[in-house]
Amino acid sequence: MHVAPLAALVVVACALAWSSFDLLRKLLLERVEPLPLVFALTALQVPVFAAWSWIAGAPGPAAGYVGPAGLSVALNVVSNLLFVTAIKVSPLSLTIPLLSFTPVFATALAVPILGEVPNPWEAVGIALVVVGALGLHMAPGLGPNPLELARAFLRERGSVMMAGVALMWSLTPPLDKLAIARSSPAFHGLVLSAGVAAGLGAILAARGGLPSLRALRARPALFAVAVVASAGALALQLVALRMVFVSLVETVKRGLGNAGAVAAGAWILGERVGPWQWGAVALMGAGVALILLL
Repeated sequence: MHVAPLAALVVVACALAWSSFDLLRKLLLERVEPLPLVFALTALQVPVFAAWSWIAGAPGPAAGYVGPAGLSVALNVVSNLLFVTAIKVSPLSLTIPLLSFTPVFATALAVPILGEVPNPWEAVGIALVVVGALGLHMAPGLGPNPLELARAFLRERGSVMMAGVALMWSLTPPLDKLAIARSSPAFHGLVLSAGVAAGLGAILAARGGLPSLRALRARPALFAVAVVASAGALALQLVALRMVFVSLVETVKRGLGNAGAVAAGAWILGERVGPWQWGAVALMGAGVALILLL
């Protein structure tokens, strides 16, 4: 499909918002555990989406909304729980690379669910982003080679969990698109935030983890900015899903998100970034350009 300039702008803004949110989340994780942080950020999205729904006069759901919306909420709760468990029980270098397959899963799942088939240039762009993302995580001296990654998938519980996360995070955007078609981005964002916050909050309470939320008081300004970034990223994603194919949104998110992570690591966090990583970033940039410009 041809991506109109306004749609391209929304998709890029969505990807940059998620990239900014990832950096803020990384900084906050220095003080608070992952699950309490995800719960708090999601819970505080609720008033943001409630205000958006009220100001926009968002209509209520039409027939057929509850199924895809409910399944998306459930998958988001389970995937977030699996994500924090995976990075706890297995090394990041053996789990995070598996998220690079999210655009592939999203593309494959959008065909039967939504009938969205990318054109040849978009397919090439998706392939470049996936190869670049995998290459980024397999840089010499910084991550596993493909054979190690394959072996880790069989021996590491976290790797299997993260593969499940990638699959779920690929399935939720098509479900969100179906839900938005029967409501609005504002209303579905409110339902999604409230539902996921309720699910994660119940799990956190059952584990006795609610007191750990006090750690967020150590960096209140940073946490407030992270709430705005997370709500903005989700809102832009829901709007983008109405405008373009799911596969394009997910691929641009992954491509620009990884590129933003490398740039932030080098220029803000002082991490060492070598030619291999910059080459992978260039490859992902070429894939994003093919998707948005051709």
